Formats: sequence, C-alpha cells, structure tokens
Amino acid sequence: MDRRDALKVVGMGASGVMLGRAVLGQRAEVAAAGPRRKLRIALVGLGGYARFAADRLLASRRAELAGFVTGDPAKGREWAERLGIEAPAILGYDQLGHAGGDERFDAVHVCSPVGLHLEHAERALAAGKHVLCEKPLAATSAEARRLAALARERGRVLMPAYRAAYSNALDAAFARVRSGEWGKLVAIDAHKGFAMALPSDNWRFDPALAGGGALYDIGIYSVQLSRWAAGAMPLRVRALRFSDPAEPRFERFESHLAWLMEFPDGVVATGSASWRYHLQNHARLALERAWLRLEPATPAIGERLFLGASGPARVEELQLPLQDQVPLLYDDFAEAALEGRAPRVGADEGVADLVVMEALLAAAASGGSVEVPAVEP
Repeated sequence: MDRRDALKVVGMGASGVMLGRAVLGQRAEVAAAGPRRKLRIALVGLGGYARFAADRLLASRRAELAGFVTGDPAKGREWAERLGIEAPAILGYDQLGHAGGDERFDAVHVCSPVGLHLEHAERALAAGKHVLCEKPLAATSAEARRLAALARERGRVLMPAYRAAYSNALDAAFARVRSGEWGKLVAIDAHKGFAMALPSDNWRFDPALAGGGALYDIGIYSVQLSRWAAGAMPLRVRALRFSDPAEPRFERFESHLAWLMEFPDGVVATGSASWRYHLQNHARLALERAWLRLEPATPAIGERLFLGASGPARVEELQLPLQDQVPLLYDDFAEAALEGRAPRVGADEGVADLVVMEALLAAAASGGSVEVPAVEP
C-alpha cells in the first residue's frame, strides 16, 4: 500500500466513486470556465502521493500541471504521456536549482520524502520558483524557518500543502465555536491513525528521509486541527510514546504517540497519532453547552460534521456539500503566486506545527511537561 492508497483508506469517509465524481465535476467546471492565466506547476518526486495529487491538479481552475522533477526522466515522460501534458518540463533533481530561466513552469509542488523537503524547496526558491510543499514543511522547525526566510528574500510564495485548511466541515465547526452560541470552547480531542502495512524498506522508516514517525506522517493533521480550533499555540504539552519492540520497522520511530496540550483560557486538547489503529480519523470539540464531532475529520473529501446540543435536546448531522479540498488548495496557491498576495496557509503555519511536534517528542522522551516556544510571525 503506497501513501496515496493509505490516505484514501484512512481518511476518505466517502467512497472512491464519490471522489471520482467530485474530481470529474470540478474538471468539467474548469473546462467551462474558459481561458485564464494559470500557474504552471511541476511536481517534484513521482511517488505515490504525486499520483494522488496529479489528478487533482488537473481539476484546478487556476493552476496546471506543466512538468516533473524526478531522478528518472523516462518516468517523467511516461507520466506526461499518461496525463496528456504537452511539451512538459522534465528535470533531474540536480537541475532544479538552475531552472530560473526555464519558462515552462512557474512553481513546484514538492512531493518528495520529508528529509528532502529542505533541499528541493530551497533549490526551487533559489531558482525563483514558488513552492507548495507537502507536510511537514521540513524535517525540523529550524529548516522550515530557513525556507521561510529564503522565500521572503526571493519574494516567492512558500506554502505548506495543508488541504484541511480548505475543508468546509472544519470551517463550519470553527465558525460555530467562534460564534459563542453554546459557550466557550473547553476541550479538544483529535485522533488519526491506521495500521501501517508498508514494508521495512519504505522511506518512512529511514530517519534521514522521514524526519519522524506516526506523528510526522499523520499526527500533524490532529495537531493543526487542535491549534486552529483553539485559535492559539499550546502553552505546554505532555506525551507518551510507544513502539513495538518486536516490530523492526518501528525501531527508530514511534508507531503510536498520545498527547495532552494546554492552551490559553484553560482549553485542554488530547489526541494521538498511530500506525496501530484500524482507520481512526475523528475529532470532537467540547463547548460549555454543546459538542461538535467531525468523523471522518480530515480526509481529502467526505468529512462529516455532527452537532449535539440542547434546547431542544438533539444530535444532528450538519449537511455540507461534497467537496475535494486539493483543487481548492491548488487554486489558492496559484492565486497567491499570480496576484502577489498571501495564501490562506502561510509558511508560518508549517513552522508552528513543527514547533509543537518537536515539543511533543521532547515531552515523550523526558516523561515530563514541556513548554512550547512562541512562534514569531
């Protein structure tokens, strides 16, 4: 099972047929919209996630797939033929830093392993290209800050590919929290996990490439959801780490991490990231007089939002239109680059999540409470 398939299984909450219909519908809308200046994007790294992303990039209104950066040029040509990309830019990784004069593409989407994000994003920014980067933004918060500084220096957009920021279910949930209709937010509980089936030679088990274990791979979704719900960074955290000693794949990484976060105003968040669960992907926001539950919470499409409240006493599902987040993410990135504005999700968001995750890992290692450093804008 590759990353694309794992994400489908873990987070869908809607059938593959529904996803296909949503993507086809968005492609039809793109075709009907007529010609507009589009941001031309080259995919960096042609692994499982790039296959997932490519179809959705084709459904974007403001961006188009223009090329591939890969260690295997033949693979790039095969992708271009399969996806119908005419006159594609096909570059090797070592050529990316010298692509400033290549007008076939304006930006890259970094889909390579986490440990290579700094190298690939840095080369693209140095060449004057805008960068959309898969999560986490880098292997460490220091690397993420380095990329953010380079993007500012070069006047280019650097955006973590946080598709959940384009979830209408999360928007609806957070709007109800902010409304104050049912009192203040009291607690957050967010969990995501699946049974890891990838073999031991997969890059996710190599520290030089993965950056981290289950927390970096899928826990980041629950970390960012908790931050967004609370509207703040946590003040301090505790965490418990587990790795099965009988499982060599998890020798150097956690396969399960559970946490407790303390936010301002007394808001407490619990959560976990796991490669041991059977398909968990849910979040619950506890208010003084109601609760909101997202299940699945952070799939690419098919989120469901439930409300439990009184006056009258009820549990109801809030009906929301089916919407694929990834083309919306591409649209926002493209418009930010083309129009010279900030995207909905900036590089600071990528830095913030890495700061929190580093604190969680430090807390797990120490067995105590760790204060979370402030993140400067």
